[in-house]
Amino acid sequence: MFNLFNERKTKLANGKDVREGDKIFFIDSDRKRHEGIIERRKFDCKHSDTGEVLKRGTLFFWNNTFKPSDYYSADVVA
Repeated sequence: MFNLFNERKTKLANGKDVREGDKIFFIDSDRKRHEGIIERRKFDCKHSDTGEVLKRGTLFFWNNTFKPSDYYSADVVA
């Protein structure tokens, strides 16, 4: 079965709501800052850690096999 409506917004680890097209950043383990845009998944995939199925049409950032809330240092670019 398919989703009739796409996901409109999602939450970051800090509790902020973001929508498709919002620009966010995170700091990686090497203390480098990476910026990117919230995008929509174009196909189903499995979460890299939990194995949960991430449906087509849901929102992701940087790597489509993770949720935006998995990036603990992520925040919206002002």
